[in-house]
Amino acid sequence: MTYSYSYRYISSYFSDITQRIRRSMAGTNRLQTTLVALTAILLLLTTTVVQAKCPPGIVHYFPLDETTGSTYADNVSPVTASCTSCPTPISSMFAGAQKFNGTSNGLIITEKQGFEWGRYDSFTIEMWVQVTGSAPDNRVIMGRSAKDSGMSWWVGVDPEGYAVFELYDMQRKGFWIEKSGKKINDGKWHHVVVMRHGMHMRNRLYIDGYKVAEYRYDYTADFLSEAPVTIGYLDLSHGYRYNGAVDEIIVYNRALEENEVRARFGEGASVYCGTKTIAPTITSEPVTFGVVGQPYLYDVQATGNPAPTYSFNSNPPGMSINASTGQITWTPAAAGRQNVTVLVKNSAGQAEQTFTIDVKNAIDKSVGLRHHWMLHETSGLHFKDYYTPYDATCESGARPSPVPGVISGGQRFNGTEAGLDVKESYNFNWDPTESFTIELWARTTTNPSDNQVMIGRQAMDSDMHWWIGISTTGQAVFDLRDLQWQGTMVEKSGPKLNDGKWHQVVAVRDGAAGVNRLYVDGEKVGESSFRYQNSFASLSPVNIGYLNLAGKYRYQGDLDEVKLFGRALTDEEIRQNYETVYDGIVELIKFEGEFVNNTVQLNWETQTETDLSHFVVERSENGLDFTEIGTVQANGSSSVLLAYNYTDEQPLKGTSYYRLRIVKESGAHTFSNIVIIEFGGTVLSSFYLYPNPIQHGDLKVEVNNLVPDEKVTFMLSDLSGRRMMVKELQVEGDGTIKLTEVIPETMAGGLYMVTIVTKAKTLSRKLVVLD
Repeated sequence: MTYSYSYRYISSYFSDITQRIRRSMAGTNRLQTTLVALTAILLLLTTTVVQAKCPPGIVHYFPLDETTGSTYADNVSPVTASCTSCPTPISSMFAGAQKFNGTSNGLIITEKQGFEWGRYDSFTIEMWVQVTGSAPDNRVIMGRSAKDSGMSWWVGVDPEGYAVFELYDMQRKGFWIEKSGKKINDGKWHHVVVMRHGMHMRNRLYIDGYKVAEYRYDYTADFLSEAPVTIGYLDLSHGYRYNGAVDEIIVYNRALEENEVRARFGEGASVYCGTKTIAPTITSEPVTFGVVGQPYLYDVQATGNPAPTYSFNSNPPGMSINASTGQITWTPAAAGRQNVTVLVKNSAGQAEQTFTIDVKNAIDKSVGLRHHWMLHETSGLHFKDYYTPYDATCESGARPSPVPGVISGGQRFNGTEAGLDVKESYNFNWDPTESFTIELWARTTTNPSDNQVMIGRQAMDSDMHWWIGISTTGQAVFDLRDLQWQGTMVEKSGPKLNDGKWHQVVAVRDGAAGVNRLYVDGEKVGESSFRYQNSFASLSPVNIGYLNLAGKYRYQGDLDEVKLFGRALTDEEIRQNYETVYDGIVELIKFEGEFVNNTVQLNWETQTETDLSHFVVERSENGLDFTEIGTVQANGSSSVLLAYNYTDEQPLKGTSYYRLRIVKESGAHTFSNIVIIEFGGTVLSSFYLYPNPIQHGDLKVEVNNLVPDEKVTFMLSDLSGRRMMVKELQVEGDGTIKLTEVIPETMAGGLYMVTIVTKAKTLSRKLVVLD
């Protein structure tokens, strides 16, 4: 394609070439001179056509591919950069680059055209850089320091390795952006973009396609000077010399759009604007995990010119790759390790990438699952995702409390501090036309004064914003905005969620139909049509239990079974998911275990039973993959407390995890909480409340098998997480706690939780208070 030139630049180049030709053609007539000049300009524009597709508005493009000499060409203008102490040519992702030694190397651009900006002008400077280590001072990659005013600007690296963008006007008014985003001094090639949007009065810094900083500033003067532009240093006495490599410097006479910056970093071969033939370099990291029966996706990215083709040298059966885009698709048929070698090739050469995919068995027959956070952990700061290594995590002060869930255990969020983050949120970087489904189960009694977020994502690098939660009316909400804040909200419809019962909440984006849908308990409660033009990609984490905004919009209540599907579930699938889980709900009064005489003895109680068939006892060595070890028949239907037990005669050495699969006569099932037993002794303690149920009066609490003399916390809370009583206690020397608490007559009837929190674990029991 040809570049888009402004009238100012065409006029400038026309004048420059005309003057040169006139000097060399003294004595010829004016018409002949003008025709020759026009021919030269057409030739110039023709020779600056490039093979790759580049954004419009480029005014300077220094590929820095030179291997000899002291002059460096600008591909879009007669301007050159020159040196006396020249950098060293090195190989790069794009034909070649220049490495500066940090002591004397530097380039100078004396032509000021394209670097003269008014206070309301916009511009963008783009480059690729490679740098290692730290330095005692800032290192300037490119800049301009005026001697005739206070104006200066520069792009570089600070002593710690963060990118820096400084911009001061002629009156020395301005600021610099520093210590934002990630460090770039790791020896890898990084894409750095700085820009000024004059009309919006914004300075921005991007690292590897994502905005890491943006500030508003109203300058009072222009950015004009007779000073040269320098590369590899700043024209001051100190020099601030750069010790690293730089490549592909491009200057634009406008502020690039968000999508353009991301495309310039992330579109493989298409980011190259030059004309040289370049062998491929693979720039993407492989996806090394998969699940049986679930789609595996990996989008291989590579540079190269001409654009390379993609194929396999080795691959498992059924795996395919798009020859032109590099996207790998596959549905694993069996668990195990599978080796893959990708071959990327063009006329200049080839590159290979070899990796191994670990495939594990599925736990859900639903097609298209990308994530499944079960939220059944009873301790620790990591909450496992079954399908990927991308756990939800939290700081110690933000950990939710374990509670019995709709399936196995769940987590209670207190509405004040509790919250989880999924920092590796790549599967939430949806394209504009992509479909997805988010499903979760929630239980709350809160009457929120503001919206409360169950799961969401607030981008710090764009205007992207989405969340699923509960409104001030107690109803479900689904808000979905792309990186330009374009989108729609589905809200204030369907049943209220704050009735203290478990509810299924499902948000669906149907990209093909252009519709956002919201479901509660298997039924669609609302939808809104919208065609997105921008992606939802971000480096920001996905939040569970809050949204990372100033108000946080924290959720007060219980969450369980958070899932992401890479497709739009149908109405029937959502209804079936709801019925399968809801029909299997059985409330256990307790499920405990202890190590006795080289066996593990498990016992549990039910308060009521309806059409209950049997209990399947399951065991795991990692808390994720469970196998059946026994079956206990249930009573069937009962309205009185019933006790059950099971003995594992051959427990695992080390740590064992036990749970019950509770099966109804219809085949519907749910899971109990998980009991953790250490070979040679108990991990979970015995925990007794009596009387239970209680109307009012003395409640006796006994807990054993705790750490002697340890300080613990005793809490009594309702199902919304509101704490009715909190006490600090000290465990007796024999590892027990025995106390009596008064249940007042004023306490409303209902279900409550009695919780003991130790350094190693959290123990909870349900307490039934009668009116």
